[in-house]
Amino acid sequence: MSAAPGQPTSKGLIRSLVGIRGYLSVVVVAVHLAPFAIALVPLTAPFFLPVWHHAYVALDLFFVLSGFVITAGYRGVFARWPGWGAFGKFLWARLSRFYPVHLAVLAVLVGAVLGARAIGREIPHGGDLGVDLLRQITLTSGWGGADALTWNGPVWSLSAEWFCYLLIPLLQPLVLTLRTRTACVVGYLLACAIPLVAYSVIGFDDATITYAMPLPRALGFFLAGACLQQLVHVDRRLPALAGRWTGPLAVLGLALIVLMSTLEVSTMYALPVVGLTVLALGEERGWLDRALSTRSSMVFGEVSVAIFLTHVPWLLGASLLINPRTFPGGWGWLGIALLLAGVAVCGWLAFVLVERPGQRIMRALVKRPAKAPRASVEEKTEAAVESTPPSRDEARTGR
Repeated sequence: MSAAPGQPTSKGLIRSLVGIRGYLSVVVVAVHLAPFAIALVPLTAPFFLPVWHHAYVALDLFFVLSGFVITAGYRGVFARWPGWGAFGKFLWARLSRFYPVHLAVLAVLVGAVLGARAIGREIPHGGDLGVDLLRQITLTSGWGGADALTWNGPVWSLSAEWFCYLLIPLLQPLVLTLRTRTACVVGYLLACAIPLVAYSVIGFDDATITYAMPLPRALGFFLAGACLQQLVHVDRRLPALAGRWTGPLAVLGLALIVLMSTLEVSTMYALPVVGLTVLALGEERGWLDRALSTRSSMVFGEVSVAIFLTHVPWLLGASLLINPRTFPGGWGWLGIALLLAGVAVCGWLAFVLVERPGQRIMRALVKRPAKAPRASVEEKTEAAVESTPPSRDEARTGR
């Protein structure tokens, strides 16, 4: 079955790769919740301090996951230049996944800043209404050269991933030249080496890897995920072996992260091992795959983008009311619970009221080719964003 131009060619839905997104978003939320939680309940510092300083590796795994599923879905489309029309549809499909929520959150932030100024107050947002705001709107805030995270800070990672999407016509043919198991493994290691070597030289400090120079991080791990998917395509032994050891691989990766955080070494060095979890989950076997494939995990994964885009503005806004002064002593635990509940509520409301309707509107503006599949498997794997099920011919993952 050949794909229509601009449509993904992967077959089947790897449920665990949808489910894992939700749990990765929990880690990201924990990173940003940490300073508020420690202020409310100082006893939580032994837990939240390591999370705050070392759990950013969850974002790197997002990049690996994205490279894996994009390559699985569009390998046939971008094996060679498909034309500007197909490329534009690919970018539009990617943009529809997060841009409506991004713009909605940004509009709320701008409105809050302007409203506060009208009454003589100032809401800290780290940016201005000129260049900083323009970089957020154009998704270039994560391309490096910034002095700080501004407006909705986490958008830097979506911006960096957007940069990878723009390079897909160049990156995909390069990855598809890897025709042997050895070539794919070497490609994976070299891709992981891009950020590890770069930041070993210029530093792993938060400023460098998030807003001053984040592209080596995004591009390297995105390519690593693409190489893992190419390995699935050219070889069965190593992916099958990884699939049999999914649980131990995940435990080993977590142990490496804990060890490196204890030794005060960048947890990014654990990514060559942690990234293999994506390859293993792609085999759809074992207890970890089953745990990540439940209905609740799938729903969690679907809402992950909305949670990611709304949680920092919520935490910053809610902290004006939920802080050690208003929730002193033992009441701090209630404050943490309210912050977490707000994260969930804001994420769900953004998903239901903005993300899904906005996505439908954006995709309705681009008509599907007459013979296009009813649903995009890659899009479903990346967050189950299509509302229609895959066709009968898309029953499996093309292995």
